[in-house]
Amino acid sequence: MAADPKQSEAFRQLQEAFNSAQSQMTQLRQQVEKHAELARAKTQRDFIQTEKERAFRELGEAVFKQVQKGRLELSSTFAPLLKAIEQAQHKAEAQAREIGDLLQEGEEAAQRLKQKNAGGGHSGVAPRTKKL
Repeated sequence: MAADPKQSEAFRQLQEAFNSAQSQMTQLRQQVEKHAELARAKTQRDFIQTEKERAFRELGEAVFKQVQKGRLELSSTFAPLLKAIEQAQHKAEAQAREIGDLLQEGEEAAQRLKQKNAGGGHSGVAPRTKKL
């Protein structure tokens, strides 16, 4: 028996479609792998940058402490940076004092309210009578 030419053509078209889909899947997989590799590289770069920034911050803090203690003297070119750090410290201290004051005021208000509520039933005045 000879194969039906319509079935052979349909089989050939199906085979071509399958091969095309396989090729597209391979390309898609390669693109996904490339993007994943790029994402890993960027994440690693960000981690390294964060590590570097932390090291610089720690170095700066250590140098600043040494300058404050008088163990290290920097050239006058660093004066604006030192002044900026000192101003930032003063702002942080003022903010901390303000927060402390607000907390203290809240605590005092809470104490007054607590005392008022505890002594509220003993005013020495007879309670009002309700009208029926």
